[in-house]
Amino acid sequence: MTTPGFRWDRSSRAVLADALVRLGPNRCVAEVRPDEVVLTEPPARHDRAGNAALLECGAALSTIWTVIRVLGREPELAFPDDPDRPDVAAVVRVGAQRGASSSEWARYAALRKLGTDGQLRPVSLAVLGALAADDFWPDTAVRIVRPDWAPTLSHLGADVTGYSSVLITTPGDSRRHHVLAGAALHSTRLAAAVRAFASQALPVRPSREREVEESLLPGVPQAVLLVGLATPKRRNS
Repeated sequence: MTTPGFRWDRSSRAVLADALVRLGPNRCVAEVRPDEVVLTEPPARHDRAGNAALLECGAALSTIWTVIRVLGREPELAFPDDPDRPDVAAVVRVGAQRGASSSEWARYAALRKLGTDGQLRPVSLAVLGALAADDFWPDTAVRIVRPDWAPTLSHLGADVTGYSSVLITTPGDSRRHHVLAGAALHSTRLAAAVRAFASQALPVRPSREREVEESLLPGVPQAVLLVGLATPKRRNS
C-alpha cells in the first residue's frame, strides 16, 4: 500500500523528468500521477517496434526505480492485467520510507554517464561477474556470455565476437518478462557506468520456442550488453 504523505509534487516530478529525458528517444510513455507512475506502450509503437518498445519500458522502469530510491522511498512494482488498459506495461507506486545507500546514489549519478563513445576494449571476467551479480530484478538473469553461445547469439542478430559481454535472459517470454529484462539491461548499464566502463546494448531477434529448446542458452534470450573500456574514435587526418 502506498505510504500516506508522499505525492509526486513539482520538485520530485522535475527530478524524475530530468532522469527520464536522459534515456533519449523512448517508445514508452510515463504518466506521472499523484502517487504512482504508469508506464504505457501505445499499440501503434509496439506494432512498429515489437518487443523493443517493452524493453524501453523496462529502461524507464529502472530509471523511475532509481529516482524513487534516492528520494528515500521504497518502490512497489505491479503489472496490471487490465483488459480495458492493455497498453499498461507496469505501474510503480511509492512505498515506505527507506534511506538510499551510497551505491544507489552512485547509480543515480550514473544516469548522466551512459554512452558508447568510441570502440570498446575487453574487460576481465571478474568485471563481468561483478556486473552480473548486481542484478536484482525478479525473473531475470544476467550471465557472462560463454564462447559456445556466440554462434546462437549471432543467429539471433547479436554479434559478440571480440567483445566482453553479458546476456540477459528470463524464464518466459511474456510482456512482463520483456519489461523486466529491459530493467535488468538498463540497471546493468548503470552498474557498468558506476565502475567507469562503457556499454552498448544489442537487440536480440525474438526466438521461437524450438530455437530456445535446441540452443545452449540458459533461458529465453532478451538482450546482450557489450561492456568495455571506451577507446576514443580516431579522427581522419
